[in-house]
Amino acid sequence: MNVDILLLVGIIVFSIVAFAREWLPMDVVALTCLALLLLCDLVTPEQAISGFSNPAVITVMMMFVLSAALVHSGLVSKLGYKISDISGGSKWKAATLLLILTAAISAFLNNTAAVAVLMPVAIHLSRLNKFSPSEILMPLSFTAIFGGTFTLLGTSTNLLVGSLSARQGAGTIGMFEFAPLGGLFILVGLAYNLLVMMRFMPERGDDSSLTRKYHLSGFLTELRVPAGSKLIGANVLAEHVAERYQMNVLEIIREGRKIFQDIRNTAIVEGDILVVRGSMEEILAFRESYGLLLLTDIKLRDEDLSDRQTVLAEIQLSPAATLVGSTLREIDFRRQYGCFVIALNRTGEYIREKLASIPLKQWDTLLVFGSRSRVEALYEKEDFMPLGERDLTIRLERRWWIDVGVIALVVTLAAVGVMPILKASILGVVAILVTHRLTVQQAYRAIDWTVIFLIAAILPMGLAMENTGLAEVIASGLQPIGGRFGPTTLLSLLFVSTTLLTNVFSNNATAVLMVPIAVSAARELGVDPKPFLMCIAYAASLAFLTPVGYQTNAMVFGPGSYRFLDYLRFGWPLTLIYWVMATVLIPVLWPL
Repeated sequence: MNVDILLLVGIIVFSIVAFAREWLPMDVVALTCLALLLLCDLVTPEQAISGFSNPAVITVMMMFVLSAALVHSGLVSKLGYKISDISGGSKWKAATLLLILTAAISAFLNNTAAVAVLMPVAIHLSRLNKFSPSEILMPLSFTAIFGGTFTLLGTSTNLLVGSLSARQGAGTIGMFEFAPLGGLFILVGLAYNLLVMMRFMPERGDDSSLTRKYHLSGFLTELRVPAGSKLIGANVLAEHVAERYQMNVLEIIREGRKIFQDIRNTAIVEGDILVVRGSMEEILAFRESYGLLLLTDIKLRDEDLSDRQTVLAEIQLSPAATLVGSTLREIDFRRQYGCFVIALNRTGEYIREKLASIPLKQWDTLLVFGSRSRVEALYEKEDFMPLGERDLTIRLERRWWIDVGVIALVVTLAAVGVMPILKASILGVVAILVTHRLTVQQAYRAIDWTVIFLIAAILPMGLAMENTGLAEVIASGLQPIGGRFGPTTLLSLLFVSTTLLTNVFSNNATAVLMVPIAVSAARELGVDPKPFLMCIAYAASLAFLTPVGYQTNAMVFGPGSYRFLDYLRFGWPLTLIYWVMATVLIPVLWPL
C-alpha cells in the first residue's frame, strides 16, 4: 500500500471521527479535509474546486430556493392545519393524514424544509388530540427521510449519486427511477410508524406545561418589595442585577398590573412584586441584599406568565440561523428582540443557568418570555422556527399558485426528459424571482450553505480515492465475497456498510465515499454498476439509528424530549426491514 493511500485513509478516518464527535461544524470539517487533500497533493487544484461546479450542488441550491417558495406560499401550513379540521378528534386519523402529507412533500422538496413547516402542525395536533408530541415527532422525521427516496429530487443524496453515476460512466438516473422501491419504502415505513412507533413510543416531557417540561420550579419565583427595602427608588439596570446575581427580572406586578416594557429602567416602588428567573442560590442572595420577601407559597405556572399581554413560548433555531456560534450576551438578545431566554433545550439537555455565556448551536430550542407582540415577531424572523401554536387562520399568499405551478413544471420537464433537472431547476428559480414570489435576499437565505459547502468540499474525496487507487484496493478486497457468494451478497453488504456509516457521518459524505467503491466492486465482478449505485443512494439516506445521522432527526430531538437510545430502539427494526427489502428487490428492479 503506497504512501498516498495511507495519507488518504488517515484523512478519511479524521473526517469520520470529526463528524461523529462534532469537533467542528460539518462544513468546516469538509473544508479542512479538502485542504489536507491539497496539502498532500492527492487532488489537483482544479479537482479541489470542481465540487463547486458540480451539477448536483447547483441543483441542490436551486431546490432550496424552490422549497422556500412553496413554504412561503402558505400552502403546506394550510394543508397541515386543515388536518385538524378533518381528523374529527381522532389521533390516528390526524397522524395518518399528517404523515402521508409529509411523505408527499418530502418526495419532491427539501426534507428539512418539510419538517420545519410541519413540526408546529404536529405539536398542535398532539395537543388537540391529547397525546404526547414524542409520539408523532420522530415518526414525522422518519417519514421525511424515507419519503425522500421516492424521486431524484427527494433528497440531496439522490441528486449527488445521480451526478456521480453520470461521471462514473454508469448512465443517468431518471426523475422517477427511485420510485418503485422508494414507493414500497414509503408504504412499509408509514405502516411501521403508525402500528409500531406511535403505539410503543414512550410519552416524553410534560407538554401541557413548559415550566414543568423545562424543570423551572426552582428557577422561577416571585419576590415582594416591602417597606424599607433598599431596592425602592432604584431600578434593575442601575443596580446591575443581571450581572451581580446572574438572574433576570421578567416582569413587575404593580397593583395587579403587569409591567413588562422597559423593566430595566422602571423605578421600583413599595409593594411591587418581581417575577424573577435564576438559580435559587442567586435568588436568595438577591433577596438578602435588598430585604425582599420570598413568596414561597406561590409556584409559577404557564398561566401565571402567559396572558393577553405576555407569553411563554418555545422557538427553535432554524437551519439558516445566523446566531449559531454566538452567545445571548454577544447577540444582546434581550435588547435586540425584546424577550428573555429563560431556558434552553439542547438535544435533550435542559440548560437553565449561565445562559448568557453559552454559544448557541444548530437546532437549539429556546424557551422565551416576553410580550405577545415581541414573541410573535420572532416567528417571522429567518433565524427562528416556532414550535407552539400560531394563529391558525393561516391564509394562502396572494398568487400562491405560481409557486405550486413552477415546482410542478420543473418536475414535469425533468421527468419527461424535455430538459435536465439542473436546467429546469434554474429556470424555475428565475421564474420565482422575476414574478417576485421571493426576493433575491430571501433566496440567498433559503439556501443552506452548510450543506452546499459540505457537498462541494467533500466531492474531491471521491476523486482522491480514484487518483490514489484506494477505491480499487477496497473493491479488490471485496471481490472474493462477490465471487464466492454472488453479487447480491456483496450488494447487501454494501447496503449495511453504507447505512451504518451514514448514521455517524454525513449522508452526502457517505455517498461520496461509497460510490467509487461500489462502482469499482461492480466492475471487478463484471456486472452493471447501476444496481450498486442505487443501493448506495437508498442506504445513504436511511439514517434512523442516531439523532445526528440526519438533520430532521436532530430537529425533533429537543421538542420531542427524546433520548439517544430512542433512535436506536425504534430505528433498527425499520433499518433491518429496509435492508431485507433492498437485498431482495434491487437485483429484481435493476438486474445485475
